[in-house]
Amino acid sequence: MMGILYGWATKEYLLERMSFGQIMMYLNYGIEIKYPKPEPRGNTDSMIGKSAEEIRRRRDELRKQFGENIEGL
Repeated sequence: MMGILYGWATKEYLLERMSFGQIMMYLNYGIEIKYPKPEPRGNTDSMIGKSAEEIRRRRDELRKQFGENIEGL
């Protein structure tokens, strides 16, 4: 993995010149840069992590707002 993130990171270099803590630091920084966390899309009304009761309440609110025959509600 380190060789993919950093061209200079050969096994010999890592073992001879770096401590375990330094290797882990570079690995963590490289992974954060290569695989960034997705940005929130601005939807603050997410149902992820909500209880079933809260999800049903929100569904009923949407049904009142858009009608009973909306597909997916």
